[in-house]
Amino acid sequence: MRKLSLSIMSFVLLCAALAIASGAWADGLKERMEARLPEIVALKGQGVIGENNAGYLDYPGAARQASATVQAENDDRRTVYEAIARQQSTSVELVGRRRAQQIAARANPGDWLQDEAGRWYQKR
Repeated sequence: MRKLSLSIMSFVLLCAALAIASGAWADGLKERMEARLPEIVALKGQGVIGENNAGYLDYPGAARQASATVQAENDDRRTVYEAIARQQSTSVELVGRRRAQQIAARANPGDWLQDEAGRWYQKR
C-alpha cells in the first residue's frame, strides 16, 4: 500500500488550522477525514479516483468504486471550504480552486489530476 500522501496529510492539517476557530471540527469532521485517508490514498494509488480542478475527489475514468467514501469526503471538504470562505470573505468555489492547485503541486507521481480546462492527466 502506498504511503500516506503528503498532500492529503497537509490538507488535513491545513483544514484543522483554518477551521478550528470557526468550530467546523465540532461534529467530528477531522476524525472522519482522517479515518477515510487510508482508503482515499489506496483508491488514488489504484487510479480509481483523482483530484478535480475544484478541490474535490472525482473519477477520471468510468469506474465508480467507493462512491460513498468519495461523497463523504467531498461533503466534508465542502464544509471546510465554507468555513475558510467565511473567514476570508470569499467564495467556496475560489477556496476549492486554490486548494486544487495546492493538491496538484504536492500530488504523487501517477496521481490523476484535472487541469483548469477539465482535462484529466496523470502527474509525472
